[in-house]
Amino acid sequence: MEDKTGSVFCSMEEDTTKYEWMAQLSPFNTVFQAKILAMQEASLWASKTNQLAKVWSDSESSFHSFASIDTKSPITQQTQEILLKSTSIKFGCIRAHVARSGNESADVPSKKETQEGIPTYIPESGNHIKSLL
Repeated sequence: MEDKTGSVFCSMEEDTTKYEWMAQLSPFNTVFQAKILAMQEASLWASKTNQLAKVWSDSESSFHSFASIDTKSPITQQTQEILLKSTSIKFGCIRAHVARSGNESADVPSKKETQEGIPTYIPESGNHIKSLL
């Protein structure tokens, strides 16, 4: 588990988990990549429900990347496209490690996604590649 990064989102309705998605990433993937991937998958899932959805995350940097018009990240660009087409999706920031039911529900699968999640390939970040040189 130490050598892998995981990504997870769960859909909650009235403190009940309705859907969860997990991905297993490579050791070279960053926590930031895992968080934007989870937010992309949550946005994609929410866009298909045609209902008002709020995507919560503790990653302010992810919110900033989605708001940026000058991003090179394919995941961020694809998420921006989803958000432009789906006006019923809103984002909200939550403090990390706060005991809230939805936050704790996301932590449960978060501990197992590195073992049971769908193996998912995301290209290495530029910073990781530079560190290898």
